[in-house]
Amino acid sequence: MPAGDATLMVDRDSYVAPEPPERRARKDVPGALSGSRLFDQPAHRATADAVRAFLEPPGPVAVEIGFDHGITLLSQARAHPDWRWLGFEIRRRRVQAVQAHAPPNCLPVRGDARTFLAAVLPDACVDRLDILFPTPSLKARHLLFTPELVADAWRVLRPDGVVHIKTDVPDLARLVDQLFADARPALAPPAAPERSRRERVCARDGLPVWTRAFRRPEGQPSSMNMDDGSAR
Repeated sequence: MPAGDATLMVDRDSYVAPEPPERRARKDVPGALSGSRLFDQPAHRATADAVRAFLEPPGPVAVEIGFDHGITLLSQARAHPDWRWLGFEIRRRRVQAVQAHAPPNCLPVRGDARTFLAAVLPDACVDRLDILFPTPSLKARHLLFTPELVADAWRVLRPDGVVHIKTDVPDLARLVDQLFADARPALAPPAAPERSRRERVCARDGLPVWTRAFRRPEGQPSSMNMDDGSAR
């Protein structure tokens, strides 16, 4: 989902997240751009194949969900060339703009990250999953933080991988704490050399920012079958 926009017409202090829709199976994701069924279309299989190829070589991998203008994604990739940085964003122009400046260790992809986590990314392939200032969703089908996202995060993360979340929306912080209640707390990974637009707005206006970092719960396997509904 897209990162937070300073002009979003939502009262963040009074925002209440909608109840998430029920997901019947792991690959049945009610996301944007046709959801996970998008990859059933031959024209879009190349994107999924490119993501898998990018993840295949050895070495640490970070994923950013909703990179917006790509400020943090690009600055991280330039500052840490030994890592590969995979970013997802649904707005075509934003993706094209970031692609034009991406170094070889950075892959900006147009698509709903929920569908890629559920249907494309292999097990235990990611060391760091960043969700930075996600846009508060007014529609249940666009809600990012759900039990399914948590299950998908644990599946794609390596055993010591970290989920790193920042938000300036109180109810999203509450929802994150609820969904990750069983997770092990972790130190937040290094911040990007350059702050995103929303992060600069928060600093300028003195808005509170909630930062969370989690590791998989003790004893939680990386691979989980969600088709039987066990993750709901």
